[in-house]
Amino acid sequence: MENSKNKIELVSIAMATYNGEQFIEKQLDSLLAQTYSNLEIIISDDGSTDSTVAIVERYMKAFASISLFKNPLKNGINKNFENAIKHCNGDFIALCDQDDIWLPQKIEILVNNIGSAALVYHNSLFIDADENSMGRTIADKLNCYSGQDSKTFLLLNCVSGHECMFAKRLVNIALPIPSAKYFDWWLAFVAAENGGLKYIDEVLVHYRQHEKSKTDMLALKKTTKHKKEFLIYEEELEWYNSCAKVASLNKSFYELWAKYYKQRKNQWFSFSLFLLARKNAKTLYFIKKKSSISRFFESLKLLWGLKMKTFFG
Repeated sequence: MENSKNKIELVSIAMATYNGEQFIEKQLDSLLAQTYSNLEIIISDDGSTDSTVAIVERYMKAFASISLFKNPLKNGINKNFENAIKHCNGDFIALCDQDDIWLPQKIEILVNNIGSAALVYHNSLFIDADENSMGRTIADKLNCYSGQDSKTFLLLNCVSGHECMFAKRLVNIALPIPSAKYFDWWLAFVAAENGGLKYIDEVLVHYRQHEKSKTDMLALKKTTKHKKEFLIYEEELEWYNSCAKVASLNKSFYELWAKYYKQRKNQWFSFSLFLLARKNAKTLYFIKKKSSISRFFESLKLLWGLKMKTFFG
């Protein structure tokens, strides 16, 4: 059963590819098997050097719904998704990785459930490179949020790109995507500020985890050295300033947060930021499946100014 409205909205599937020859055929097959009929598949390739483009071009010859746009230079995942989104014509846009497997009813269920929300998303099952279930879902790891409080997404994200579909009206607000965080985190934040998010507690994607995955939610990759404190600080400050720039419902909060965070650079202690975090702890630390005590210790990390962290680091 498709959307009960007289008009069957066009849904654009925006896929970002880069050297994805190993898994992309399975993913494309799962997109073409969707029960929702009014679809276009927009693919942006970020300079693949393997057979990814050749595979996509072969599918394009067989299916008119698929379009390919190639970046002349490698731009990274955020800009690659941004390029795909720019070419989407649909009333709704669903983001898509190159290596997962979508269940056939995914788009149909999302269209029928988005309602007045700006973005709708669902649960996903982790699978390994050989498509074996890993026995865990994203909702097993994180609390998934529905609502309109964007502070939920200031410190953590529970919306993976492959899970979400959003209304096209978000595009003019969300683009360009800032570089400080991943594209899906930014879209979740913008959606919360502009109509809210709705979560569907249903597995609609088999989410492949492997060594080449961009995200590593199960911590399967080898760890590397932590970034220098000042680099982390600059990235976080850029993120908070980006949030303050587009915020409307909570603009004063984000301006204050960015102000206090900026002051951390020359402080031994950041009492103002710590107290602001404690005041909003229920929202800021909602996503992590942690006790109230654990959340307190999370906010305690904000008490230390950068002088203190680097002095003892």
